[in-house]
Amino acid sequence: MDLQVALQQNIKFLVIEVEKQIARTGEYLRRPTASLADKIHSSDDYVDNLKTFVQTKCFSLAVDAVTVDKSGVARLKALEVVAVNLERISDFCERVVDQVGHLQSHQVLSEVDFQPFVARMQGGLAHLTSALDSPDLQAALLACRAEREIDALYAEMLRRILAELERGSHAQTQVTLVFISHYLERMGDSLLNAAEALLSSRLGERIKIDQLRTLEDSLVDVKSELGDILMHPVGETKSGARIAKLSVRDSTQKSLIFKEGKASKLIEERDGIQRWQSAVPGIAPDIYSFHEDGDRSVVLFEYLRGHTFEALLFERSRNRLEAALRRMTSTLVEVWALTCKNEPSRPRFIHQLLTRLDDVRAVHPAFFARTGSIQGLDLAPYGELLERVANIDAELTCPHSVLIHGDFNVDNVIYDDVDDRVRFIDLHRSRHMDYCQDVSVFLVSSFRLQSFDPVFRRHVDWVVQSFYDWACDYAAGIGDRTFALRLALGMARSYATSMRFVLDEALVREMFLKSRYILEVVVAQSHEHPERFRFPREVLFG
Repeated sequence: MDLQVALQQNIKFLVIEVEKQIARTGEYLRRPTASLADKIHSSDDYVDNLKTFVQTKCFSLAVDAVTVDKSGVARLKALEVVAVNLERISDFCERVVDQVGHLQSHQVLSEVDFQPFVARMQGGLAHLTSALDSPDLQAALLACRAEREIDALYAEMLRRILAELERGSHAQTQVTLVFISHYLERMGDSLLNAAEALLSSRLGERIKIDQLRTLEDSLVDVKSELGDILMHPVGETKSGARIAKLSVRDSTQKSLIFKEGKASKLIEERDGIQRWQSAVPGIAPDIYSFHEDGDRSVVLFEYLRGHTFEALLFERSRNRLEAALRRMTSTLVEVWALTCKNEPSRPRFIHQLLTRLDDVRAVHPAFFARTGSIQGLDLAPYGELLERVANIDAELTCPHSVLIHGDFNVDNVIYDDVDDRVRFIDLHRSRHMDYCQDVSVFLVSSFRLQSFDPVFRRHVDWVVQSFYDWACDYAAGIGDRTFALRLALGMARSYATSMRFVLDEALVREMFLKSRYILEVVVAQSHEHPERFRFPREVLFG
């Protein structure tokens, strides 16, 4: 028999058997008998075998790249999750039977109505069966919503049991009823897991029902529906936000960026984008929709055509990279001119480093515990170097402030070579500040990329040299006489704080030593006027 056909049959039989288990459990909660309990226990072995059959066939088909494409693999993964959770539902049926055995009298079952739980589970499984046979999302959504109804029943049952306990009802009986209710509620959780797996396979990206509800609300703002979209995973941010590209399969064929994460972070990003759109329109992406749901938020952004600066560094040719750097630097000049305020800004790079030092130590504790010597000359501990430059850093100011990106990494710059245009993303740290912040972050973010391909490393060295030279010329042009010292401290900060995102021992050691070396150079020149500081260019390159 064809594996695909056999898989569909096994799934169908598995659903049918679990439906029977739910019905038997409902009947057992009305009229418990030894024969019915035995039937529920013995049937669980059959359910477990069916689950194993489904898993084996899913794994066998998934490795066959000839007959199964990417969407097919997603479907197989979903079916495996469905099978596992159906088997769990059957297990919970057994647990319910076991708990009934702890009741001192079965008479109590005539006084407590568990049938609404059973009815919701039967309805949810019916929707799940429809979702297995249809590409329509609505059946899977209805299966998900059954879990919310079961949760409400569970909450109501707990309130009733607590009231009984307060009235002095038999404690063992009431605690047993809690456990029966708990296992019925767990069935709903497994039903939700199965339905979410089917939804994710349809949409093309892992998604939870709460995220889906918020996405559904957001799509109303762009006149689209869930059934019209396909999700393409993009990645996750360091703060845990999930990002996906949404392709709308309707007459518009538009693309959007979906981002879901902590509400506080996304509110900051929304505010940063609005700040940029007000000050310099056309550089930040448009926001189509923003929805909060408790401590989580979902935002739909404009999809920006083009390539990240990071991606251009990996191209074999340097043509687009050169064009992107020219456009980026000219855009920065324009932005800084438009947003310049004649208000001195104090970057406090060492203070920034100190606030993140515990996070860096958590990943690389050994580097900050070391002391050492070179040819008998003792080396000052890293913490002592920070203390010695902290006062210098605290007094440094930039003669003006400009609107900075705030997290100016190479993956947050998008270059559109069709329109020769640069756009910025991930603007949650945007504010008026010393432009050295963005300059230092960009230089270090280029260096820390983990590739040792010779062409790539030549591209990185060229970008670092070119951007550094441009920044020096810009500083000289505006009469910024302490730029070199502030840039050095900014790079010391960025080298050290970036260590928490890198695990390659050799690269981490090099970044730590560069940060340390910069601090030593600052200490060595501390007797001179800040305007005479000589920047150690050797820290720019690997």
